Amino acid sequence: MAKIKKQMKGGSKVVGKKGKTLESDQERQLRFEIERMKAEEEARAKEAARKNELKNRQDSEKKHANVNRLKILTQWRKLMRLVKVEDLRKEIEIISQQHEREVDRKDAIIQVLDRDLEESEDQYQMALRAHLVMVDRLIDMHNARLRNIEYDFEKDLQELVDEFGAERAEMNASHARHKKEMLDILAQMEMDFTEEEGDARAEFESTREEIKNRNSEEYNILRFTLEGLIEELERHFDSAHQNYMATTEVRTQDFKTLTRNDQKSARTIEQQMRRLQRLQDQIAHWKQKLATNARKCEERNKAMKAEKDAIFGHFQELKGRMNKFREREAARLQELSINSNAAISTLTERKKVAERILSHAELCRYLETEREKVLPFYASSVEDEEKASFDADKVRSSLQSAAATKDGQPVEEWNCLDNFFKRYNKVLLDVLAIERERARLRSENGDLRSILKQYLDGISVNEDVINNPNPLLVVNHKTNIVMPAAHQRPPPNTTVEGMHAVRSNPLTDGRNQLHRGRQGASI
Repeated sequence: MAKIKKQMKGGSKVVGKKGKTLESDQERQLRFEIERMKAEEEARAKEAARKNELKNRQDSEKKHANVNRLKILTQWRKLMRLVKVEDLRKEIEIISQQHEREVDRKDAIIQVLDRDLEESEDQYQMALRAHLVMVDRLIDMHNARLRNIEYDFEKDLQELVDEFGAERAEMNASHARHKKEMLDILAQMEMDFTEEEGDARAEFESTREEIKNRNSEEYNILRFTLEGLIEELERHFDSAHQNYMATTEVRTQDFKTLTRNDQKSARTIEQQMRRLQRLQDQIAHWKQKLATNARKCEERNKAMKAEKDAIFGHFQELKGRMNKFREREAARLQELSINSNAAISTLTERKKVAERILSHAELCRYLETEREKVLPFYASSVEDEEKASFDADKVRSSLQSAAATKDGQPVEEWNCLDNFFKRYNKVLLDVLAIERERARLRSENGDLRSILKQYLDGISVNEDVINNPNPLLVVNHKTNIVMPAAHQRPPPNTTVEGMHAVRSNPLTDGRNQLHRGRQGASI
């Protein structure tokens, strides 16, 4: 507004008197515009006031609505809680009843399972006791066999020890006897040697005295002769010596020295000659003694060598016998070890088979009916008839495996699988019945298919129907349809129970009876 007024004032100053009417129109338009703008501003102000009032009312209404909504929700929540409590109480009653029924059902199932568990535990305990009894019997049998083998071994060992002791005593006695003979021979040889030595020494002394006397006589004669010659020569030598000494005194001294040396050498040579003579005499004597002893020792050595050869031959024979005995005992021990290992492997295989049978029995137990669980074995009519014939049978020895019935009566070896054959026969009969029922249904299905085909051929006309036998073609009130022969049931086979076949021939061998029982089971 202020801007417009300023513009209007400026314009009035510029415009003169000629533009007075035009300025009035403009002012009037401006005034109208200003009034209109004032009216619009007032309307806007009123509109803003109304909007503010409406907004305030809306805010207060929202506050009241929120408060009322909260109150309504509170009341509705109370009502819903009451209704929900009633519904929950009803559901709790229903759930409690269902829970009680479920608990009763579970209690019944638990009782049934408890009874089954007790029965299974009884069966397990019975099987465990039977297994432990069987294991104890096997252990007793093994221990008895080991005791027998050990007794045989001790007996053979004692025989060998006695035989060896006797041979050793005999060898010791023979050795003592030969030793005594050798000592006697040595003593006799020493006595002979002493006597011969005394004789030789006496002979030597006598010969020595004789030679000494003869030599002394010759020595005296020779000495007298030589003394005369020596005296004459001494005189001659003295004269020559004096002459010589007079001429050569130095040579004389040398000659004396050489003479003394010659005398010493002569004495030494004489001593050595006597010693050499004594040694030669001793050598000759010992050679003669050695030859005599050599002949005697050679004869004795020949006898001892023959005896040694005999003893060595006896030793070789005894050693061969001992080696053969050791080889035989080693072979027996090896055979025993092989048989023991074979028995262990056989028992292990049988144990595996028994465990597999027990596991299969446990698996098949889930497929048994209630009647089979209550009466697992059907009563045989042959048992009552022939029970009296088995009352007088003796119980197997403790070294053999055996079983007992419920009343404590022993079970024969060929009757141990009666219950198995009963179950097997029952299963086999069920299988045969199912196979026959399947064959009957297959035959009936074939008949129905044939009848259906004839019916379809009768209501349709085509080339195959015309060429093939047609029931529509009637000649002499007869059709050309050849009806298939009615299914005839084969005559029933006479089935003889395996246990009846076994017990009807008690004199036959147990294995043949068991084989026949298996044939009866296969029938």
